[in-house]
Amino acid sequence: MTNITTWTCAELLRGESSKPYALIVVNQPTRKDLLDKAWKAATTKLCADGGANRLYDVDNDKIYLPDIIKGDFDSIREDVRSYYTSRGVKVIQDKDEYSTDLMKCIAEVPEDYSLVLLGGLSGRVDQTVHTMSLLHKLHREVYVLDGESFAWLLREIDHHTMGQTCGILPVGIDSARVKTKWLKWDTDKPVLWTCEIRPL
Repeated sequence: MTNITTWTCAELLRGESSKPYALIVVNQPTRKDLLDKAWKAATTKLCADGGANRLYDVDNDKIYLPDIIKGDFDSIREDVRSYYTSRGVKVIQDKDEYSTDLMKCIAEVPEDYSLVLLGGLSGRVDQTVHTMSLLHKLHREVYVLDGESFAWLLREIDHHTMGQTCGILPVGIDSARVKTKWLKWDTDKPVLWTCEIRPL
């Protein structure tokens, strides 16, 4: 009998958690409502370099302080860095040229934590592809919340929180076998899944 693991975004979108989540804010525009829910669900919170700018700019009431800001610091604004440093946030500059700011943040997260990336599916194409590649390479639960989209490496589907549109993308493999059931056009192959988020 096959051991099936179900990954669902339902508790994340309710701002709840039954396991440890690490939220990583990346340097892309973010929705305040998604930030609010993901922040409540997360055990630890990080900003990947310019992600600190995004958090600072969307957090009008200045109620959110990340645990760590990490990156090569080619993007973080000086006023943002000073603000978070003055409030005791751990700020780590890592100039390693062989890892992205996102990878640097992931290195700070315990292996038994699930990852929630806030942003990562819009903006520069190379950054979007990098995010999708990480979903494929990391042997852990990774969710990406970005604007109207939500993505993870497909295991099982949660129909309660998904909208009407979806996409299936073969990433990091030469060929794919996808199997779907009850979609308008079903298929039978393992791939990356993206979907629209229902209104919160």
